[in-house]
Amino acid sequence: MNDRPSPGDGVAEGIAAAIRERSDARPVAGIVLGSGLGESIRVARELAGSSEGTEVPYTELSGFPPPSVPGHAGRLWVGELGGRSVAIFQGRIHFYEGHGMALASITSQIAAELGARSMVLTTAVGGLADGLASGTVVVIRDHINTMGTNPLAGWRMPDGAPAFVDVSRVYDPELSAAALASADAHFAEAGDGARSGEGVYGAASGPSYETPSESEFLRRGGATVVGMSMVPEAVAACALGMRVLGLSFVTNAAGTPTSHEEVLLASKAAAEAIGRIIADLVPRF
Repeated sequence: MNDRPSPGDGVAEGIAAAIRERSDARPVAGIVLGSGLGESIRVARELAGSSEGTEVPYTELSGFPPPSVPGHAGRLWVGELGGRSVAIFQGRIHFYEGHGMALASITSQIAAELGARSMVLTTAVGGLADGLASGTVVVIRDHINTMGTNPLAGWRMPDGAPAFVDVSRVYDPELSAAALASADAHFAEAGDGARSGEGVYGAASGPSYETPSESEFLRRGGATVVGMSMVPEAVAACALGMRVLGLSFVTNAAGTPTSHEEVLLASKAAAEAIGRIIADLVPRF
């Protein structure tokens, strides 16, 4: 990792060292479960088979702030899933919680420090595209960052230069195609009317939801869905040389009245689909 940029604060290195004291696993992938998607870990473990693994609350990892958002359990599980070692983050840290971008991308930094070369980022999102119904799984192919700052601001290369990172292809085409095929197969089998597709993630800083005009602005700019996370982790993972997969689940139509409670209820319904996709993709990590 010494040829990659870093925020230079040593936080991820310290947390990774603490994790190694509890587990000798060497994850090939990091997986982040977004709002209300904690049940996905049970589904993935049942389908792919898993070891007992090691679970650590974020509160026991010095430097890792506990999530303050309902629906984010704040625990890390490290173990084997389908015969492959993975690190599953049950909850993330958000920029809108008052943390800087370095902490908003801490999951990717820790996973990379542990040796992971792939990063799976799941999120609940509002639908921007016309006809994008609640229940749709959207595989992210690109993003638009309107969070007000770049996730790599302050990062430096080993020689001290700014982190001039190529982000022309943040999301891995192979993993994205495999995820879309898995989602299509799952929904065809379920026959419940839910569907899947590809799209562009519009990143807003939050925590307030988008106004109708803000939603229209993002839609006209090419965004398919909108959320308040993923982008810091995705850009950091890209900078650290990781393959990135973005999986979003539509919970509501953006720009219309909603609440976090409604988002959580819709996300829980998505847990099985997300868990199945993760289980299918494990051999590709």
